Amino acid sequence: MRRRSAFTLIELLVVIAIIAILVGLLLPAVQKVREAAARVRCQNNLKQLGLAAHGYHDAMSKLPGVADVGGPRYTTLFIELLPYTEQNPLYQQWDFANPGNNFIGASPRAATLLPLAFCPSHLKPDNAGYLTTYGGNGGRIAFPPAQCTVDGMFFTTGPSSQPQPNQSGVTFVGVSDGLSNTILFGERILGDANMDTYLSAPLTPMPANPPVQSEILYTRWAPPFDQNASGGLLSAQVTVGYTHPTSWAPPPALIPGQPPPPPPPVPWGPLSTLWYARLGAYGSMHIGGVNVAMADGSITFMSKTLSLPLLSAMSTRNGGEVLPSQ
Repeated sequence: MRRRSAFTLIELLVVIAIIAILVGLLLPAVQKVREAAARVRCQNNLKQLGLAAHGYHDAMSKLPGVADVGGPRYTTLFIELLPYTEQNPLYQQWDFANPGNNFIGASPRAATLLPLAFCPSHLKPDNAGYLTTYGGNGGRIAFPPAQCTVDGMFFTTGPSSQPQPNQSGVTFVGVSDGLSNTILFGERILGDANMDTYLSAPLTPMPANPPVQSEILYTRWAPPFDQNASGGLLSAQVTVGYTHPTSWAPPPALIPGQPPPPPPPVPWGPLSTLWYARLGAYGSMHIGGVNVAMADGSITFMSKTLSLPLLSAMSTRNGGEVLPSQ
């Protein structure tokens, strides 16, 4: 009789264990390779945005405003860069005579998913077509717009611009700190769960203009003409990677089955400082920092450990700061 050979149960378990170990060893390496590829694609997105800004500057002799407000032709930074990012058909369809038409309908133009506007490392929310993970350098302070320092590369322009009316776009000649020393575009993280808990909090005094809204509404590449007009800005108000540090929750019922006591009001003054700082915070899903495009078109990786004074120096176009050698 011929004897049939087969694995014993112990041998089979050993083989399975070896395969599991190999998979466990290979998985982090695969994830690192994927993230490295995504980081390179993100750098390419920023490179293209930087080149688009230079193309616009060559044609208009200045950079676009983050939003041109107060005039009949309401437009934004990313809308103006459409012809320079292989999106000229969308730009030709854009309704500048009646800007509100770009936000209505089953497939509004403002909901078009722009490949260059989204970092491949960032998870895409359901409404990703409206959003961008990139923003223009708004200087040391960008929020609220009335307190904007207007010392970065982008800010509101037009008759109703803030903090002064009829502000005009930046020219490269006016960047006395040097294009290679000044940030042009950077990354941001969409959404902040901690900050959004305050949307239902009783605030005192209740902010009238702008009203409190979800952070993600400030990350649209074509925000409607409202209080989100400066949503395309990033600023040096906080360090890289900053997220809202606290959350809010209503008090629980003291007696089961009975309504909870009214929550105490949250002072808007101290909260607003953190709120506005978060709106313009640099951040990314990359490990250790964010990609930024400098005004000369080069790309650099900005570490999360970067000091706030250095970030502030890189955010001003004519502050006269001396950056340490790289």
